[in-house]
Amino acid sequence: MNQFKEKIKPFILTTLCIVSFTQLNAQESNDLEGWSSVQLDVKATEKLYFSAAEHLRYKNDISILNTYFTQLETNYEIFKGFQLGAGVRFIKKNDDIGNKQGIESHFRYQIDARYKHKVKQLNLSYRFRYQNKNELGLSEEEGDIAKEQLRFMMDIGYKLKPIGIVFKLKGELFDNISKGSGSRVINRNRFTLMASKRFNKVGKFSLFYRVQETMKPQQNLSLFDFTIVSKRIIGLKYSYLLDFIN
Repeated sequence: MNQFKEKIKPFILTTLCIVSFTQLNAQESNDLEGWSSVQLDVKATEKLYFSAAEHLRYKNDISILNTYFTQLETNYEIFKGFQLGAGVRFIKKNDDIGNKQGIESHFRYQIDARYKHKVKQLNLSYRFRYQNKNELGLSEEEGDIAKEQLRFMMDIGYKLKPIGIVFKLKGELFDNISKGSGSRVINRNRFTLMASKRFNKVGKFSLFYRVQETMKPQQNLSLFDFTIVSKRIIGLKYSYLLDFIN
């Protein structure tokens, strides 16, 4: 029990610092969205992993809270480099548009398949995800239609050993397969540049810059008439690993 307390103490202290920074940073106005998260990873066995994370996302020049949510995930390595995973997300969304405003409750679940390997000094990863999200407390007749998406992500990582920083470049494509969504194949793309560094007994910190474009079709127009909604996002992530194997 004492060993567990010693392992978890750095996570708790650093989490308090991250939350304080997020609240201060949320008051800034710099024409960007701001995402932050605190995550606890657990290596239960050589092949089985769990994680729990809290997320905050701000919009409108990082001045208004957009969503906050809890995410729980598990991954299992089937064979070297290949994992299957699943996760759930309990979401609170700040709806400040339209006649009906307020905090909405949403639920999302996902199923993942991921493969990792190395090519010389590069670490490559591929992830295929199915996700399903809907608003709680509303029926389909009341306008709640589950939002289903297929997502494919690829990332390339390189560790700069002299300074111990890992740089990653990620690209992701989204396919909206929701009921009544039409036949558009790709409706969103996302590109991310991330830098991460792990500190002994403290955890890993990651900073990222992300560009996202969403294609929204216009009402009563053809499939090829749409508006592109762009987002620029800066993010801070802190994660701590509890390793019960080593």
